[in-house]
Amino acid sequence: MTSHRIAIIYGTRYGQTTKIAERMKQVLTDAGHDVWIGRADTLSRHFSASEYDAVIIGGSVIAGRHQRYLERFVRAHRDEVTQMPSAFFSVSGSAGGCTEQDQANARRVLEAFLTKTGWHPRTTATIAGAMAFTKYGVFTRILLKRISRREGGPTDTSRDHELTDWHQVARFAGDFAASLPEPAATTCAQP
Repeated sequence: MTSHRIAIIYGTRYGQTTKIAERMKQVLTDAGHDVWIGRADTLSRHFSASEYDAVIIGGSVIAGRHQRYLERFVRAHRDEVTQMPSAFFSVSGSAGGCTEQDQANARRVLEAFLTKTGWHPRTTATIAGAMAFTKYGVFTRILLKRISRREGGPTDTSRDHELTDWHQVARFAGDFAASLPEPAATTCAQP
């Protein structure tokens, strides 16, 4: 297998997407790839996706949408990431739901992000996040507890509940890397 330079760019609010991006980095690094990871709102304005062979972008869903700074990043770099193998993952509580409606909601938010940004990555996935009750403000904690109860999810607000399927995360990263084309062969000039 050939080693590729892969960038993972993400957005997060409570930290679960950071953990997911780090796990993807570990899977890809273990497979021999050179992986760089960065949060979209902290990147240098000189960042260029074209320095990489491929890019994975991901964000968390809060109140039905992804981070605005992640949307701005994708719009600003859309031409670059469109010309290379790219993937998008969307992290949400809905993705961890058991019903078809939950899965449809998670997919709808993912599709809305792609429509807003005009980006069409090769691969996409919805990934379950976490119920980070201990990190939420009072209003958010009450609201999400109510939603979680209605959906049959966790309601103990004294602790956080991780919903992420780590096998899915590893499979997503591994499958994306396996889909990357072999680099073009270079020929040496003859003297």
